[in-house]
Order: sequence, then structure tokens, then C-alpha cells
Amino acid sequence: MIFTELNITDDIEAFNRRSNTYEDSWLQRLYFDHIHKGVLGLVNVESAPVSILDVGCGTGRLLRKARERWPNARLIGVDPAEGMVKKARLMMPDSTFMVSPAESISLPDMSVDLVFSTASFHHWSDQLQGMDEISRVLRPGGQFLLADIVFPPFLLRFIHHRKFRNHSEVREMFEQAGLEVHLQRRLLLGHFLVTVGIRH
Repeated sequence: MIFTELNITDDIEAFNRRSNTYEDSWLQRLYFDHIHKGVLGLVNVESAPVSILDVGCGTGRLLRKARERWPNARLIGVDPAEGMVKKARLMMPDSTFMVSPAESISLPDMSVDLVFSTASFHHWSDQLQGMDEISRVLRPGGQFLLADIVFPPFLLRFIHHRKFRNHSEVREMFEQAGLEVHLQRRLLLGHFLVTVGIRH
């Protein structure tokens, strides 16, 4: 199976324009908060993570929830939209935020215990390269939790966004990146797929 690389310049510009109002959007409270809760509920770690990375972090909303559960963890967010990163830095000055796409994360190899990405995967320019980067920065035994929108096959014929993936495609990408898929579960009436992978 071949996965194509796509340009995300228009997406980044759109998120920059929305960065000042994004945090207060009704989508955050009624939609993304439920996704974040579901994803955090699937984390299964024996000890508290030392460092947590959110790829496509937006304004840092998921990381603020993670801080409630793991108050001593180092929190890191990356997002290609500079406006989102500026907002996140204002809201979480004690955390680290970088303007960066998933495909190029400025962190050392094996430096992160836990990685999240929620509702940003379909925006990535090169999904396989992004997966490889996440695998690179994860420590052995570290977990990656990816949550993204899924559509029934019949609907994909009417959606011209070519980067939505089904469960088997996501599983294949995890495996190509050296991540063992631990589980896949649907959230929000099946509209979101969460895939949990472990780096060995």
C-alpha cells in the first residue's frame, strides 16, 4: 500500500487565523474534550511518565488535562501553526512548545515516554514520516496514542480529503514505523479511532 505526501500550507494558515478564538470554540467543549478524556483513559503505564509529547497540540488543551494526572511530567507540544503555539505558551508558560510539524520534531532520540496526537493526523503532510519521527523520539516501552476521524467507506467517495485512514491502514503505518499496535478502539459513536502503539 502506498501513502502519498500532501501539502498542508493551507491548513496551517487556516489554524493561524483561528488561533485567537480556537480555545473558546464550542467544538472544544462538546467534541475535543470528550476525545481527550477517552484517549487519556486508554493510557496504561506502570509508572508516571517523565515526559509527554502532544503532536498537533493546538492551544495545549490535552496537555493541561495530562498535567492534572501527571503533575510532575515534562510537557511538550509541537504544532505547525505559530498562532496556536503562541496561545499555548501563554496558557502554559511552564511547559515547552515548538512550532514544528509531525514530520520534523526537534527532540533527541528516545527522549519521550508518552506521545499523543488527537484530530491532527489527517492534516499531516507525510503521515509515514510523522510516524517515523514519533517512533524515533519514543523511549523503548513508550506509548503512542493516535486519535483521528474515521469515515465509512461509502462516505469517503464524497470526501476529497485524501488523508483519512481506516483502521487497517493506521495499523500498517504503526507497524512500518516499528510500533506494535496494542489496541484500536472507537470513540464518539465510532467517529474517532484511537490506536495505541508501543515502541519495543
